[in-house]
Amino acid sequence: MSFDNKVAIVTGGAQGMGREYVRLLAEQGARVVIADINLDIAQNAVEELGFRDQLLAVRTDVGDLASCEACVKAAEEHFGGLDYLVNNAGLLSAAAFPSLIDIPIEKYRQITEVMLNGQLWMARAAVPALRKRGGGAILNVSSIGAYQATGVYSLTKLGVNGLTINLSRELAKEHIRVNAVAPGTVATEGMQPLMSVDDMAKWGQALGRPTDRVATPDMIARVGVFLLSDAASYVRGQIVAVDDGQQIRV
Repeated sequence: MSFDNKVAIVTGGAQGMGREYVRLLAEQGARVVIADINLDIAQNAVEELGFRDQLLAVRTDVGDLASCEACVKAAEEHFGGLDYLVNNAGLLSAAAFPSLIDIPIEKYRQITEVMLNGQLWMARAAVPALRKRGGGAILNVSSIGAYQATGVYSLTKLGVNGLTINLSRELAKEHIRVNAVAPGTVATEGMQPLMSVDDMAKWGQALGRPTDRVATPDMIARVGVFLLSDAASYVRGQIVAVDDGQQIRV
């Protein structure tokens, strides 16, 4: 796979899986906008990853359409266009609010605005730029948690699956492919305050995973990068589980 002379935006790209998407894309020649709500961490990622000429940190609130549009504008002005969007930004803290009946309405709105609407807002902002390049690819980040009935987190990830399917159909004639990756348990910085790696392993097995493995961020991001690449040019509208066999669906 090669991403030479290609431009990508990765939301939530400053750490965790997002940072791995940035690293893998940059390693393969892409120029990447690290779009993150925390500009300081995003700028640190630019310094630490070592691809300074290929990376640009842009403060982006995916829950705000105007902020998403400003991010795409920055990509076009700095790198000359846009070919790929990775909708990775999210709020893992949403998993700590299991009750749809009792969750405070403002918290519900905040979570859905970022985790579901935010992926649509970024897609809406990105599509005009992708059209200018004759097409491209969008990768949404879902989760096998979509099927685990864990409240607002599950609800938003089910929504991401539906968004992926709909955008895939809508944008096919414009040569824009849309797919999603659905990770299982992943040892990221965001998960550590919620659950230890040992507890992740036990939880995954309790939910049906046949092994005690817990993914590292790069194990997920490598699949996502494949879905963006030309090697996956005939893959469209799919939600690809990357969970070591935890969720089997036919």
